[in-house]
Amino acid sequence: MYNNATFVDKEQVKNLKKMDNFVKDNMHRFGEEVAQQVRELITKIEEKGHYYESEAEVLNMIGNEYNQWKKEQR
Repeated sequence: MYNNATFVDKEQVKNLKKMDNFVKDNMHRFGEEVAQQVRELITKIEEKGHYYESEAEVLNMIGNEYNQWKKEQR
């Protein structure tokens, strides 16, 4: 299995910030410990400027949860 890095562009950085704010404001959805770990992962990706496949899976799960939340807000 390959673990290739994906580099983040400006749009992805913007989306990472949205996800971080979503997780911060909705800790009850994830549990405090999980939310903190996700926020640390997002910060790490922002600092490194890239992420790996395993990290992408976490980001996709958070993205799906964000999309579900947006649907609930309608």
